[in-house]
Amino acid sequence: MPEAQIPPRDRDAAIADVVEMIVRQCAPAEILATLCQWLEPGEDSQAAFYLLEADSFGVPLWTMAASSGSFGPIAHLDPADLSRQLLDSSDQDADCLLQQVDDDLWVRHLYSGIGEMVGLFVIASSVRPDPLQSKRIESVCHLASLAVEHRNLLDELAWQADHDDVTGLLTRACFERLLAGRLNTRFGSQALLVVNLDRFRVVNEVLGHSLGSRLLRHVGSRFRDCLPVGCVLARVGGDEFAVLPDGPHTPEMAAAVADRLLRALAEPISVDEHQLFISASIGISCSTRESTRESLQREAYVAVYHAKHSGKGRWMCFHGSMAATPPERLEMEKRLRSALVRCEMLAYYQPQIDLSSARLRGAEVLLRWKPEGLGIISPASFIPLLEETGLIVEFGRWVLREACRQGQKWGSRGVWLRLAVNVSAIQFMNPGFADEVETALTETGFPARLLELELTESLFVGDYARVSTVFRRLQRIGVTLALDDFGVGQSSLSHLQRLPFQRLKIDQSFVRAMADSGSCPPIIENIIRLASGLGMSTIAEGVDSPTQVEALKQMGCDEAQGYFYSMPMPAEEFERVWAIREARTA
Repeated sequence: MPEAQIPPRDRDAAIADVVEMIVRQCAPAEILATLCQWLEPGEDSQAAFYLLEADSFGVPLWTMAASSGSFGPIAHLDPADLSRQLLDSSDQDADCLLQQVDDDLWVRHLYSGIGEMVGLFVIASSVRPDPLQSKRIESVCHLASLAVEHRNLLDELAWQADHDDVTGLLTRACFERLLAGRLNTRFGSQALLVVNLDRFRVVNEVLGHSLGSRLLRHVGSRFRDCLPVGCVLARVGGDEFAVLPDGPHTPEMAAAVADRLLRALAEPISVDEHQLFISASIGISCSTRESTRESLQREAYVAVYHAKHSGKGRWMCFHGSMAATPPERLEMEKRLRSALVRCEMLAYYQPQIDLSSARLRGAEVLLRWKPEGLGIISPASFIPLLEETGLIVEFGRWVLREACRQGQKWGSRGVWLRLAVNVSAIQFMNPGFADEVETALTETGFPARLLELELTESLFVGDYARVSTVFRRLQRIGVTLALDDFGVGQSSLSHLQRLPFQRLKIDQSFVRAMADSGSCPPIIENIIRLASGLGMSTIAEGVDSPTQVEALKQMGCDEAQGYFYSMPMPAEEFERVWAIREARTA
């Protein structure tokens, strides 16, 4: 504590000096020490201030900010116990609000301007303070409260500037300052880890932003608990965290830190009544002598991108061959935003065949993208980007309307087909989705009974009441509801019993296993029996061989689609190959 300057005896001058110290933002300890000495408690007395502060976990702590003597805190005094006695005591001095809690202890609470207790003033004296000293104590306590409140406010503003209000972790701006400082002063390689939560946007959209924020707090807490001492952890984006390991790090050492972060998310996270599984993709970059903050961050984000597109839930270290990818991704996102306006999106159709009669029953409508001057781009390249950016809602709306338009066009020529349209969880939970379905059917004239909406199991992580409401509305409209990729997600029998699905799609990974193993996986037969017991039909996707067709037929599967029958194709080609060749099918 800096040595305090005793203000003049003149009361007005003393107050002026202390107010000046407050304005200069001096430490409260310095101001309080000055005030203690100004009181001149006497040789046999001691005055002391105790402040109520908080440690790094938010637990209130009593600390002595200043004393009139050099003896430290008043001997054997427990501020917490003293405060309780003070609140229970009715012996209060009306002039200066001093309370006597012991034969030789006189105590006063210090309050902020909003009535929040910030500390205690204690004077240990066998003699009761006289009226003049009591008035002086009142002035001292008022100034002390101002000083403490002023410093607390400055500390709070400084904390808010550097800490995220959701997780309590460092902000991006603070983290970048620390990173730049380390690169300027450190010898050896500095590692940077950027952690991006996988599919957090789906959780946010389906369960709501409030629950998403609580999930982020849990994730931040798990990361903080698993990291080695000395690591710096920050939240640098909506669903992104960053870590600076302490000390020089090789890629192998940084990878060990990344493994800790991935293991921290291995167990489900309980938020309200939900058990949420969340994974993360981690990008690692290690500095060289030429690295700047910007280049190190850019490399880490490149590595994150590659980790995500390599299957998610993993880490990858940056290397030079990755450098060109993010600009390509940014260019893809830019072109996607104008793709609908430029009429670059196409609807392709893959036939769905009745296994018992081998006749065409319907088609799945699949989105394709043909940018100007380029060939057809694989949906595996742009569908994840549509989901990440939220564009999936707008593009899904286009597919829905295009399917209804084309279905009605074929129907007007005498060929009515059931058309299945994929609907993402984000699109389904978007307000007004059921209205969009009804509008598309009404404006095109396509029969609702021939429109099938394929929903994924990720929908089950959402608000069940809201999901159920949309389901009932779609049921009233009259569309068919199918559960896509059944068996690989978060399905439960209760969901199938409570929600009005009419069809289960057997995921192609199970069908593919038939070819790989040469036998039929028991899970396929179990899914078919389950669906039959619940009054649902089944369709298998990814069927590529006559052996698979025959096995599925023997197990009682109703329909199939896959390359054995046809690849997806544009409407004109589909019409030529299938619709015109078939007689009336519905």
